[in-house]
Amino acid sequence: MLLLKITHDEWLHYLRGLFCLVLLAVLPPVAAEQVVRFGTGGNDGSYFPVGSIIAKEINIHSAQCCAEDPLVVLPQRSNGSVSNIKDLSENLLEVGLAQADVVSLAYQGLGLFDGDDLKNTLRTIGTLLQESVHLVVSTDSGIESVADLNGKRVSVDELGSGTQFDADLILKASDMPLESVKLVYLKPTDSIERLRRGQLDAFFGVSAYPVAGVQQLVDDGVGRVVSLGDDLVDRLAREHLYFSAQSIPPNIYSNNEAVNTVSVSAQMIVRSDVSDDAVYEITSMLWSDATLDALAEGHPRGGDILAERALQGVVVPVHPGALRYYEERGYDVSGLPQ
Repeated sequence: MLLLKITHDEWLHYLRGLFCLVLLAVLPPVAAEQVVRFGTGGNDGSYFPVGSIIAKEINIHSAQCCAEDPLVVLPQRSNGSVSNIKDLSENLLEVGLAQADVVSLAYQGLGLFDGDDLKNTLRTIGTLLQESVHLVVSTDSGIESVADLNGKRVSVDELGSGTQFDADLILKASDMPLESVKLVYLKPTDSIERLRRGQLDAFFGVSAYPVAGVQQLVDDGVGRVVSLGDDLVDRLAREHLYFSAQSIPPNIYSNNEAVNTVSVSAQMIVRSDVSDDAVYEITSMLWSDATLDALAEGHPRGGDILAERALQGVVVPVHPGALRYYEERGYDVSGLPQ
């Protein structure tokens, strides 16, 4: 007979392993959670609060209806559109929010995404709401139009952001050389604070109105929201399909008249390799009455998120799981990107 000499530590290790096998045999199976990382935005925009409401409602509904295999959606703060798409492409997120114009560039591998190949990765779940371009200026700056930005200190959000991309388009459409503006690359919170301190003349922001930090600047008498001008708005909407002419209504920012600007849709995007069933579930819960009610109650623009607008302005293919949801409910999917 061959005798093996087993140490005390080896014997304990063997007993622990045997104990775990016994537990696995006698305990009921534990629900396997499907974790979905959801890229939203920063504190001062609409992405993080809207995304957090959506995530909370999906988690509540999934726990109730899908106890054996629930979805757990984790909303994560981010730098917004560009950051979310980059993280999606690197498999650091499953789902994210992004501006339609930035999504279009990413899918085509243009601009900030030059050289990237995302056509097999990037898919859409649906369109949520319209985000307005805000041109916020210091009350002491004397700026009344985009043309007055010449020689001024202007923040366009962080380098590579969706806001920077839109601001560049606006400045170019106004026939103003970019080098004639003193461009600064700051997060929205930093832009607001620098303008308050007199260290900045203006900044661009892209968000659903009202923006709390901008409201506070206006209420404190240190900032104003300026119109882009009818001609410039018309040109932008005509030359770029993802821009739409929009007016910020009177009294949103203590303005007596509507502020003419452009808007771009915010979309919910997803990796193509997320399972069809998971995306179908996310889409179903996104457009449920409970989620839409929570959005309407929980965010000033939440009531603008409507199921009937889910496929408006979609610029990349819809994920098969989401497409199944829309087809079952009779949406017209004939003109969607393939």
